[in-house]
Amino acid sequence: MENTNDKEELTLQNVPKAVNYLINEIAEMRVVLTSIETGLGLGAHKHRPIGIERACEILDLPERTIKKMMRNNTIPYYKIEKKIYFFEDELIKWVEKSRVPTFDERYANSRRRY
Repeated sequence: MENTNDKEELTLQNVPKAVNYLINEIAEMRVVLTSIETGLGLGAHKHRPIGIERACEILDLPERTIKKMMRNNTIPYYKIEKKIYFFEDELIKWVEKSRVPTFDERYANSRRRY
């Protein structure tokens, strides 16, 4: 079962070997998927609370600007007692929703079809 080109008939005797092969394949797939998620900025590790300092780094904005956005309720944030939290993935999604259409996109959408 070690070589994918070897086609062995599945028997009761080689089931443990087949299961071990599948476990190893799944582990390798997880490594690849984690690498892809990290490269794309996805994954569960991005949904953890972060402080305002890290939010400033992610958004490349000064703290005073982020606090103003919080007062105006224009940025997603959480408050527990006096401590402020953000989630990195939520900040990224929030930025993505603010995408400005290109000139071509605006022009294509504004043209009327007769």
